[in-house]
Amino acid sequence: MNKIYFNNFYSTLTYIQRCHLQILVIENELRDVVSRIITQVELSTKQNRYDINLALEDAFIPILKSIFNLSNLVNLNRKQKNYPGIDLGDEFDRVAFQITSSTNLEKVKKTITQFKDKKFYNSFDELFILMLTKKQSSYSQSAIDQITEDLFSFKTAEHIIDLGDLLERITGLRIPTQERILNEFKLILGEIDSKIAYLTDNEEKTHNLLSNLVSIEFPKNIYVADLIIDDKEIIKEARAQLNFKKSRANKSLIVKLALVLANKSSDAWVCYENKLFTFINLEKDSSIFSGIIDQNNIEILSSQDLYLSTSLDNLNIFKQLLHKATTERLKLRNVRWSQENKNFYFTSEQENRLETWIGKKKATRTVYEKVLSKKDPTKISHHKHLSFSLSFINIEDQWFGNIIPSWLYTYNGYKKSRFHEDLLSKQKRLEHNQSVKNLVRFLAYFLANDDPNKDTEITYKNLLEMTSETGAILTDALLAVEETEETIWEGIE
Repeated sequence: MNKIYFNNFYSTLTYIQRCHLQILVIENELRDVVSRIITQVELSTKQNRYDINLALEDAFIPILKSIFNLSNLVNLNRKQKNYPGIDLGDEFDRVAFQITSSTNLEKVKKTITQFKDKKFYNSFDELFILMLTKKQSSYSQSAIDQITEDLFSFKTAEHIIDLGDLLERITGLRIPTQERILNEFKLILGEIDSKIAYLTDNEEKTHNLLSNLVSIEFPKNIYVADLIIDDKEIIKEARAQLNFKKSRANKSLIVKLALVLANKSSDAWVCYENKLFTFINLEKDSSIFSGIIDQNNIEILSSQDLYLSTSLDNLNIFKQLLHKATTERLKLRNVRWSQENKNFYFTSEQENRLETWIGKKKATRTVYEKVLSKKDPTKISHHKHLSFSLSFINIEDQWFGNIIPSWLYTYNGYKKSRFHEDLLSKQKRLEHNQSVKNLVRFLAYFLANDDPNKDTEITYKNLLEMTSETGAILTDALLAVEETEETIWEGIE
């Protein structure tokens, strides 16, 4: 009996020792792998290779799933692009993560500010900031409390974590889970090593490229008012005074007719469901829309609330406002919008029009010219206009105008010539990558350099610079039109 007992005891002891040894081996391997990951991330950050962070977002999902028991954790940036400030989230258990290599308090404050401004606390109860390098010894809780304003709880000692904190949590897990996490960390280390090796090999092949995306700024608020005009009365007056021929008109055309009848001019507005939307501050001055809107009932909407809305109509209203504000701004510079061709084009009353701009040096560009007939030089063959389309795109909460240069050929200065397609095809054959690039640079310069004394609801800034890590990219490869924009200019009504 004692012998059997001793044998069982010995077997149990041996099993415990083996388990203990296995745990020690796993823990030592984890510390080694995590230490190497931290070192590599620190090295990448010092070299300004922040794309390492992006590459690791997906890699940490299985690890955080196991440690925090979050079976529905996903990459929020893949699900929806409007998640600034957070990268991963489990909407079922209401836990979100930001993954970053920055460890300073300003980064923490920025993340929490975005979390609050976007009202993510309505979807997530907890926010963890996972730092890929060693975090600071402490962070100011009072500075964080000033931001959260009791809207949600964020404890710096609890919710700011680094890889060392993950290691502490891992030690309490079952051995199979620890082994699985160890393998995931090894995969992460391998991914980092491969990424750094690839970037190092291609270091000399890195190119700075100008895109055709120009950053834009616009007012924070949008003003909304009810329309109070009598459609039938406006059409009646338009027939009498403007020789208007149509028997019916949509609400946008009614408002435009009302403005013309009142000797007023503005394109910077959008009509939708008997309301007028505009960036123009109607609280300060609504005189331009006097008799058209209810001036005593002005509603103010946040631009961000409109373009982040899940409603496609709201997004289209916002994009239409950007377009209309641009149209209003450009018509003062003799650049017109062609509804038929869906593009802007340069006009002039002169024989030709030159615009001065600065690229690498000061230069001039012909943006419009009257082309005389070769058979009869006393007659005009056609008018040649530099033209461009503009669509609008949101990238990580920054809006850009997407510039696509082209040419418009008209027979009278605004109506498309029947030879337009042939003339455009001939022009395109003459252009090469550098020509297209210079057109984009000129157009971006023209948009950004308006009269500073003029009030405007939209401002164009600089072209977005991009880096190629795989070698040179042809300029026109960057000039792709997004087909998702094609219905924007059809109008809301």
